[in-house]
Amino acid sequence: MEHQSWSGRIDYIHDDGRHRGREWFTVTKHQEGFRVARAMCEMDDTEILRDVTFTMAEDFRPVESYIRLVVRGKHRGSAWFTFEGEEAKCESWMTGLGRVSQTLAVPGGAASFGSHPVLCDCFHSALYDHSNPVKIQPIAQILNSSLEPDGSTGPMLGQWAISMEFIGEESVTVPAGTFDTHHYRFHLDNYGWAPEDIWVMPGSRQLVKIRWDVLKTTYVLAELSGTPV
Repeated sequence: MEHQSWSGRIDYIHDDGRHRGREWFTVTKHQEGFRVARAMCEMDDTEILRDVTFTMAEDFRPVESYIRLVVRGKHRGSAWFTFEGEEAKCESWMTGLGRVSQTLAVPGGAASFGSHPVLCDCFHSALYDHSNPVKIQPIAQILNSSLEPDGSTGPMLGQWAISMEFIGEESVTVPAGTFDTHHYRFHLDNYGWAPEDIWVMPGSRQLVKIRWDVLKTTYVLAELSGTPV
């Protein structure tokens, strides 16, 4: 089979120095261009365990996703999301709500999807238009599985409206090594949140580092096996 894969681990480090959690991931890029990200996320302090499979097209637009959420050892909910044309659909089962079916009209189609592994936050950066002279660009049609910063609710369809800024090219050293990155800033004023800074590998949008003051946490690439493409 002709495909390319890489895998690794991301560590969640609180400002007080403790490890809040970690995320194991594998990404596979198929011959026809589809990219499948698989992630297992553990958050020790809030006792969240999340399993995610997220498929994107070659331009990082969402195709489908499956999410299973466990909080404090109990199943909170599971959902399957699909994105086709100008519609997004979700079939979910959640504790307290039972079975929920959603269909959301998305003019122009979903541009990106926040499934809540921090690995996947970085895929939003593909929406930044470097040919546009506007430095801070509003980004629409980003859907998500939870409106909470830690993704602890749902999973079900929601929508974000953010602005994105390109800060520049930077060399960043993390436990996995030193990488040439593009540095972006997500402006989250609509939610009263501080900006989120991300450093990604060009092309693959592989996470190298994220810093977010809201959770007082820095997320770093701790291990990497294979070459992101």
